[in-house]
Amino acid sequence: MARQLKKADWDIGAAAHLGGRAGFGEPPDKLDRWAAQGLEATVQELLHPESAPPPPPGCAVPAQFASLRGRVKRATSAEEKQGANRALQQAVNEQLFNLVSWWTEQMVTSQAPLVEKMTLFWHGHFATSAEKVRSPYKLWQQNETFRSQALGNFGTLTKAISRDPAMMVYLDLASSKAEHPNENFAREVMELFTLSEGNYTENDIKESARAFTGYRIDPATEQFRFAPRQFDAGSKAFLKETGNWTGDQIIDIILKQPSCARFITAKIWKFFVYDEPKPELIDDLAGIFRRYHYEIRPLLETIFSSEEFYSERARNAIVKSPVQYLVQAGRTLNVQIPTGRTLINVYRQMGQLPFYPPNVKGWDGGKSWINTATLGYRYQLARQLVAGMTVRNEPRSAASPQTMNAADQPDIIHLAPIPIEKLATEQDRSNPP
Repeated sequence: MARQLKKADWDIGAAAHLGGRAGFGEPPDKLDRWAAQGLEATVQELLHPESAPPPPPGCAVPAQFASLRGRVKRATSAEEKQGANRALQQAVNEQLFNLVSWWTEQMVTSQAPLVEKMTLFWHGHFATSAEKVRSPYKLWQQNETFRSQALGNFGTLTKAISRDPAMMVYLDLASSKAEHPNENFAREVMELFTLSEGNYTENDIKESARAFTGYRIDPATEQFRFAPRQFDAGSKAFLKETGNWTGDQIIDIILKQPSCARFITAKIWKFFVYDEPKPELIDDLAGIFRRYHYEIRPLLETIFSSEEFYSERARNAIVKSPVQYLVQAGRTLNVQIPTGRTLINVYRQMGQLPFYPPNVKGWDGGKSWINTATLGYRYQLARQLVAGMTVRNEPRSAASPQTMNAADQPDIIHLAPIPIEKLATEQDRSNPP
């Protein structure tokens, strides 16, 4: 049973632990306020942040690429087409650079840190990569879906992702039709998104794939549309239930399975607390998750209020992800963090570039963040953040953020060690980015 933390055990250390796990860390003055107001009020503040205007779009809308695509279509020679394609790809990559910087800025400055932290969690859970999607607008749109549903209902979010244009491209759902159902999304929605391996059969994959046929993307708006003539309306036998199921109904049947609540609960616990929790703890939390019909807030409230969340085992159990490492530095120390291509390179060097997960499984996390190369880079980056970054150039390149070669890299790749005595005499560089 997840026992609640005693009032006597709530102090500034506990507040700092909560701030780092439920967000990206907080400055001392905020931690003092949290310690004074108590655990319950602090958790409610995180779960119910004051409403704020939505952040501005982090990328170009589709119309802004229309002229460049038109140039490609109108090209009359191979040379002209090659040049037009190069210009289009460079524009797309510029927007992808901007998108990464935009989201990093949201995480550093947000007054709703738990919303951004859960947006990051869902980004790794419903992993979608720009390497295949190649649409800044679709990826921004997906990011906004994660943000709007971050603390809402898991079932609602899963249904929204089944209609998400970026996911539809990434897992080939946009081309699935009645006579040739594509099984990619159907497989991953059970294996990685809801149930985990061993809780469904190959026949369940085939039958559920039929239910997700007819999902399309309107090329003019890049929004979801349903094509009824491409939908398989026949009877489907799925997880021991038979009917003329639609995609939403397939997800409803999945949510009935106890293994779904256990899988999502365990993954959330590991993200926020520590690996390898006791099965009885997960069973208890999964029961709460199901009791509240997959509402995410009650589950997080129980976790963040629990004694185990603040235990000695939990305090130093998680290796910071590269995003957490960099954003927390900007948020808690008020140091200037890099932007643009420099930021892309920093993330790549540490092993986590937002919008570029390695595969549909997302990042492994944990100890995989640390090896001889990334650990040394973290040390040098920490020194550079404190001393102030100097980047002599940021070369323009049509290469994608994930595939830039050494010649395309900003100079930050060659971070030089800074003597400790120099750090002690550096001027204050705490102006916000």
